[in-house]
Amino acid sequence: MKPFGRVYLFVVLVVSLALSGLAAGVIAQPKPEEDPEVRMGREAAQEIERTLRLVTDPVLVERVNRIGQEIAAVANASEVPITWGIQKRSQFQYTFKVVDDKDVNAFSLPGGFIYVNKGLLDYVQSDHELAAVLAHEIAHAAHHHLLRLGQENEKINRRVTLPALLVMVLSGAPPRDLSNVMMGVQLYQIAKLNGFTQEAEMDADHAAILYLRQTRYNPVGMLTFMERLARDEARRPERQLGIFRTHPPSRERAQAMIDLFRKLGIAVNRRAVARILPVELREKTVNQHNLTEICLDSVPVFAPADASSGNSAQRARQIGERLDSLLNDGIQMYDIRLSSDKRTVVARNNPILTIEPEDAALYGKSMQELAEQVSNAIKRALWNELIQRAY
Repeated sequence: MKPFGRVYLFVVLVVSLALSGLAAGVIAQPKPEEDPEVRMGREAAQEIERTLRLVTDPVLVERVNRIGQEIAAVANASEVPITWGIQKRSQFQYTFKVVDDKDVNAFSLPGGFIYVNKGLLDYVQSDHELAAVLAHEIAHAAHHHLLRLGQENEKINRRVTLPALLVMVLSGAPPRDLSNVMMGVQLYQIAKLNGFTQEAEMDADHAAILYLRQTRYNPVGMLTFMERLARDEARRPERQLGIFRTHPPSRERAQAMIDLFRKLGIAVNRRAVARILPVELREKTVNQHNLTEICLDSVPVFAPADASSGNSAQRARQIGERLDSLLNDGIQMYDIRLSSDKRTVVARNNPILTIEPEDAALYGKSMQELAEQVSNAIKRALWNELIQRAY
């Protein structure tokens, strides 16, 4: 998954370099009963865990393991297209651990060793989003991405690094020229490997969605998670990473997911998997009257007065339920309008609320003025959400 904050680049580098030796047959053969890729991951995990502090909270650990094992079972039993990786079926015994780190991050090692930061658990807004992250990491392991990176690194060393070094040494080049050449080779190596990691990320996104379709978790959780990452990235100072970019921009990944959902016929209901445009009821005092106010994503919509149709709390609850249902149906700004009586706010011909004479008397406004005020408040909340997704 897209790292946020501290990037575990050293994990990818160390493991991929070690795997290059494995791919070349340099590493000694393990015991026959153990998959060499699993062995590599296990040994890397042992080294990494010397520097990590793992969370032992049984609730957090159980949640991650339960969701992860559900998706791992699908990955082991099904075969999904591989756009980048190694075309080899492996059934791993996946393990999931939680790292006591506030950064929003997760990573995987060869053979099915998955790590999730506590910061990511605080960041996701549902089990659907967490399942998406875990499915992405499982795809990295199932499609042997680190092993492929090791192979590509070995190719670069064999075709570029070693020949360049040999030519410079045999030509008797001065140390300064040798240093410059090696710097250029290293930059080339970084650019090539980071290009491959971006392809691996897109493949893991694609495979994760296909895995999630076979579970009880909604694949749209991956989209809402990625859109929120993109929004938060946009709020930070822009950095031009160039050849040092290891992941495609979150914005591009989110658009690729939307395109895949369209292709697969997956309905995109963001509110089903994330806290998007929540309808909330709050207590409010107006002209010494204790009322219940409807808020849409913290935007005050309306606090109805006590009326013949019900008291403020009853009316607010009914309005909130109607609004929540219409939001689940995907209403947009242009769906919100006033009916012909100019006192009822509707969406797609469905009434949201009707202003009563008691409301007009309490607020000292006409019923049409109050209806327009409510309509504008709902539109403002919808606009704010649209801007959030536009990054």
